[in-house]
Amino acid sequence: MAQNGELLELHGSWFCRYYDKSTGRPKRRMKKLANVSDDYPDRDSIFPMFQSFMSEANKPSFRPDAGTLLRAFVMESYFPSTQNLRGSTLRGYVGIWRNHVEPRMGHLRVRDIRTFDCQKAMDAIVKANPELKQASLSRVKSFMHAVFGEAIRLGLRADDTNPAHGVKIHCAKENKGKSETFAYLLDEIRDILAALTEPSRVLMAVAAYTGLRRGEIVGLKWSDYDGQCIWVRRNICFGQHGEMSVEEPKTESSKAPVPVISQLRKILDAWKAKAVTEGVTADCWIFQAGFTRKKNHKPELLDAARLTPLSPANVLRDVVLPALKVAGIEWKGYHAFRRGLATNLRSLGVDDLTISEILRHSDVAVTRASYIKRVSAKGAEAMDKLEAKLEAELKKPVKSVKADTVLSTAVN
Repeated sequence: MAQNGELLELHGSWFCRYYDKSTGRPKRRMKKLANVSDDYPDRDSIFPMFQSFMSEANKPSFRPDAGTLLRAFVMESYFPSTQNLRGSTLRGYVGIWRNHVEPRMGHLRVRDIRTFDCQKAMDAIVKANPELKQASLSRVKSFMHAVFGEAIRLGLRADDTNPAHGVKIHCAKENKGKSETFAYLLDEIRDILAALTEPSRVLMAVAAYTGLRRGEIVGLKWSDYDGQCIWVRRNICFGQHGEMSVEEPKTESSKAPVPVISQLRKILDAWKAKAVTEGVTADCWIFQAGFTRKKNHKPELLDAARLTPLSPANVLRDVVLPALKVAGIEWKGYHAFRRGLATNLRSLGVDDLTISEILRHSDVAVTRASYIKRVSAKGAEAMDKLEAKLEAELKKPVKSVKADTVLSTAVN
């Protein structure tokens, strides 16, 4: 995988700290780029040279052959070839490799691995991890299949038979079903919002009342909100080390508007009014980070104010979890809001196809795949039902809880 490197100013000189992958196991090294001088007085002036050096350092020098160990092939050939994968998918693959496959198969040669070896590894994974569900083990098999598919394409195996193809997953009976999932009901949502302050309260309200995914929420700009709908146009993904990247929404049908009910409109309009007084424009993130530690963010991560999106993991750790702990409320995960919206709409008698449309799932009508589209009358009617139910819930008393205020959250 490509590395970002680190630009440092030490003892009057500019240095690049990086991993040298040219021979054997990667080694951390320091490379002097230039002296701090009139030509290179600050980070902006030296940055092009730093980028040029890292571009050379990231050029592939590894040439796999049939005798290559699987460990070397995966790290030096397979992962560098997967840069087109979504950040979350790649992060999952890295976890599968490190936790399950590498300890059991990393020492084997690519050309010698048979279905027997893959099956033996899978059985060992099941035995060592009895809590893993069928779906998780299927992802392990999919990863194996992808790795050996790449090896076959590079001609590293004697034939075109993928050794992972015939692997059987002998999962424990009790683990064959879906993992237990959670959904927030309306009374829980009311209590959570009462325990928080801006901007964490605004973020959680968007999650609860629109069903947007976590990355879609922090990827919203003010230009995506027109007072009636939120238009999903991008997704913020998180890499192996939490690094952010801007990507397309998960599916074509995810690029769609979501109706905004009155309760959420009041929260968003109040937050927008505060933001405008601070000079925020339509091309700014709705949820901005107060500051960033890194200086070399990709341009697409920086808004008109040169700030990145807020990190949802940092907000959760620093603000939400402490506030909910004080309030005695269980945190069930960001996705519990999305499931909660579906559950709450279903309990109000909304049909499944309409719920699927509101959540922008990929199995909805083909007409929903276009980039700009109108919100259907049925979807708006369903959200109206939710709005009416919420009005009744919000009139009920809640616990009085003083929550911490988010001042700023740095992006890693």
